[in-house]
Amino acid sequence: MTAESRFTQESIVQVRQAISEAQGNEVLVVGRLDDNQKIYSITIAARGNEEAVPALKPYLEKGDVIVHNHPSALLKPSHADLRIAAQLGNQGIGFYIVDNNVENTYVVAEPVTGREIRALDSEELAAILQPGGKLNNCFPAYEERLSQIEMLRLCTLGFNKDLICLSEAGTGIGKSLAYLIPAFSWVLCNGERVVISTATINLQQQLIEKDIPLVKRLFDSDPGVVLVKGRSNYLCLTRLRESNSELSLFDEVNENLNAIVQWSLTTSTGSRSDLSFFPDDDLWYRLCSEADACRGLRCPDRERCFVLRARREAAAARILVVNHHLLFADLSMRIAGAGFESSAVLPPFHRIIFDEAHNIENSATSFFSRSFSSLSIAKYTGRLLRKKKGRKYGLLLGLEKLLHHHNLINEVQNILGEVAGKSRCLDVTSAQLLSGNLNFRLTNEKPDIILTPVILAAFQPENILIIILES
Repeated sequence: MTAESRFTQESIVQVRQAISEAQGNEVLVVGRLDDNQKIYSITIAARGNEEAVPALKPYLEKGDVIVHNHPSALLKPSHADLRIAAQLGNQGIGFYIVDNNVENTYVVAEPVTGREIRALDSEELAAILQPGGKLNNCFPAYEERLSQIEMLRLCTLGFNKDLICLSEAGTGIGKSLAYLIPAFSWVLCNGERVVISTATINLQQQLIEKDIPLVKRLFDSDPGVVLVKGRSNYLCLTRLRESNSELSLFDEVNENLNAIVQWSLTTSTGSRSDLSFFPDDDLWYRLCSEADACRGLRCPDRERCFVLRARREAAAARILVVNHHLLFADLSMRIAGAGFESSAVLPPFHRIIFDEAHNIENSATSFFSRSFSSLSIAKYTGRLLRKKKGRKYGLLLGLEKLLHHHNLINEVQNILGEVAGKSRCLDVTSAQLLSGNLNFRLTNEKPDIILTPVILAAFQPENILIIILES
């Protein structure tokens, strides 16, 4: 296939020049299509050697085309080319190979161009909330709320015009329906995923149990709605088995643990909220799924993993209800390099609705801050090494066998003791600094001599832990 059938003449010259400047080595180019489906705009993303070039995902968006050259002039895709083309193709990104003169091209994967977006009819949606509308038919005693209809029109305008809309609504206005009706209509018309982010569990329950079922009834359609929770809300079967085995070894009885073991055999969700009782935090945190304890592909319970099952359900849904903290976790991964067209914590989405937006600042501060305490230090050191009735448990036992380092535990025990000592020192120093107050605000006026002991106490144990884990 000739390059002219896929590139404008100007872009051919630009790619040819980029290859020449790279001394004929492989170059990664991101191309964008014009209305004739030809590459008209290019960005030089990376340069490699005569055999390979890195594929940098942060540069890529759905509908883009990855172009790279084969200096050999053989346009047959390599195994690496096919693997990358498959990954990018699932995100709607095309993959082309060209020769160094950009005379011929081989299309490995076609880009998925965006389909035409259908605008919402604000008057048609407003009619749902007006007298004689669908909501009135469901509830004959329903009374029209003009502020609610005004907010619905504003949300509809935001969807249609890609605007950032801010609306303040008092109690009783019915703001949930005012944004849910445009959100449902947008998903049903255009297929784009919408995320609804809230601050409280109470609002999430109201949306899932009351408001969203009502909107499904109004539209007589279900686009797929899922409440997405953080992974710590789900049981980890591997950690459950390890904790149960540890207690069984000492013939100890924990009624709540036994109940969770039995529940794990029948639950389809593994969610803490589905338990018939509320286990204490200490027990649940020994059993729940955690990213730093996850074995990934090596996990023996991967096929039954409740977190993976929840992620599959989220990927199939068009409307996701999340909390602010989880949304910030997703956005931070995307900004760090995951991109906005692939899955991170959440599957890719195009629209966000913040309910309880006045809590965003607190949620962002909570997520993007770093904190630790004596309890958290004890938690992580205990995961490395802990003793019970003369027996030792923890990750270090496995590391000692894996590394054939028969004295590892003895060497690390002293370091763990120093970590515990530093954390106690931090508690004492912090208490002295607070002087009976509940908080201490750091400002430029505070003398460094006051902050130095706290900073040293805070970061030295953390550094020790990092050294242990990296070793």
